[in-house]
Amino acid sequence: GVGHAAVQIAAAVSARVITTAAEEYHGALADYGAETVLDYGRDDLADAVLEASEGGVDAVLDHRLDDYLQFDANVAAQGARVVGIGENSPDPGFTNDGAARSKDVSYQFMSMFNTPDLRVPLRGVAHLMNNEALSIDVARTYDLEEAADAQRAVMSDSFLGKLVVEP
Repeated sequence: GVGHAAVQIAAAVSARVITTAAEEYHGALADYGAETVLDYGRDDLADAVLEASEGGVDAVLDHRLDDYLQFDANVAAQGARVVGIGENSPDPGFTNDGAARSKDVSYQFMSMFNTPDLRVPLRGVAHLMNNEALSIDVARTYDLEEAADAQRAVMSDSFLGKLVVEP
């Protein structure tokens, strides 16, 4: 859900976007502005990211930090920033923190529960939506009584877009 919006926002500010996704979403992500879309299941993913980025990425938005913390460090450019927006495990860790240390990688962890004042960035999002540079796809809708099903889907299913619970 976050990825398709992030791709559009990054493309709107002329960032080179390299993203990973299941193959069935590659076309849509390219349409949203991704320059390179890679299958996250490929064995040579780190090499492919390094090649596409010409040596390393400047920023990573990662919603599965516990699974990809080391990967993020391995594909990071010098001085890169990794923003962790989610993880399934409360204790993500490195197998070799030297990759992150030697590149001065910065890590920022986000949570819905400590979000700062968003008035200014949301004005930018509204501007992009008004100019049709950002659209939010709804993958599925659920009745309020199905909220538990929606939560399970968000944790386990693959989809492109947002899951919406309606009253």
